[in-house]
Amino acid sequence: MNLFNPFRIIARNRQNIIISWIAYRKSFRYNVKMEIMSAKELAKYLRINEKMIYRLVQESRLPAVRIGGKISFARELIDDWILENTQREKLILLAGSDDPLLKKIIDLFNAAQKGISVFYAPVGSMRGLELLKDHVASVACVHIYDVEKKAYTLSYIRRYLESENYAVINLFFRDQGIYVPKGNPAGITSISDLASGSIRFINRRKGTGTRLLFDFLLMEAGIDPSRVNGYDREAESHLGAGTVVATGGADASVGIRYIARILNLDFVPLFKERFDLVVPYERFGNAQTKAFLDFLNEPLFMHSMKDHQGYDMSQMGSILTKDAR
Repeated sequence: MNLFNPFRIIARNRQNIIISWIAYRKSFRYNVKMEIMSAKELAKYLRINEKMIYRLVQESRLPAVRIGGKISFARELIDDWILENTQREKLILLAGSDDPLLKKIIDLFNAAQKGISVFYAPVGSMRGLELLKDHVASVACVHIYDVEKKAYTLSYIRRYLESENYAVINLFFRDQGIYVPKGNPAGITSISDLASGSIRFINRRKGTGTRLLFDFLLMEAGIDPSRVNGYDREAESHLGAGTVVATGGADASVGIRYIARILNLDFVPLFKERFDLVVPYERFGNAQTKAFLDFLNEPLFMHSMKDHQGYDMSQMGSILTKDAR
């Protein structure tokens, strides 16, 4: 799927030196005969198994060309690929659900660390998993409810990533509910009240975990989405949805308690949801990922998180998958 890569612009400045060096190398390429290698020769050059070479080609992660029906590799392109990936290894590209506490965690981590940076793209849980599957993101952050089992499970790993080669780490739990203006003038007490027709509602974007949860709660209550006035109006973030309610553009929306407190809105609690980090096992033990996960357990960091109403961090950092390699 050829969709917009949110990290391309975010990381552009950080990669300028690498890009310039690659361009410098390419400027000589037309004057030099390129060295072509076979898969076996490349495996020896990279010191990895030949099967891994074919796997990387199949996943479009390694530059290759077919010559005479066989897969071949230009050494100069491989050297560029190594250089680009060396720079990438210093970064954690995190994509998925929008969350203000996670944004604060990332800012604190980036300020405290040297040589490692986290870039965050709040594109929604589903898009985060797509970017992880396509090897664009290195970590995904998600909150996806299992509507069949009516619980938070790990079924989304197999369903959306088509693999179980991922570690899942709990980041926190958070309160989801309905934003209403101060004093709750419409007297909203449950999700059923949103179907009255008189309540102006603004929804979250398709593909977000909040939208998936809201659709499930509507289904559980036997409410057709068409009965919600404004179901097709969408906000990009929790803050965006809350701001529309706070400024009178809607009577209600769905989001997290923390944003309701910031915007001085009333909050009707609906659900306590689990918020996970998903990391490929191949990256789970590397220095960058380990540094970020270790940061979550530092006493000074935990102390700074105390004032975030609507979050439960009692299980932060706990590994939910059985196979924690």
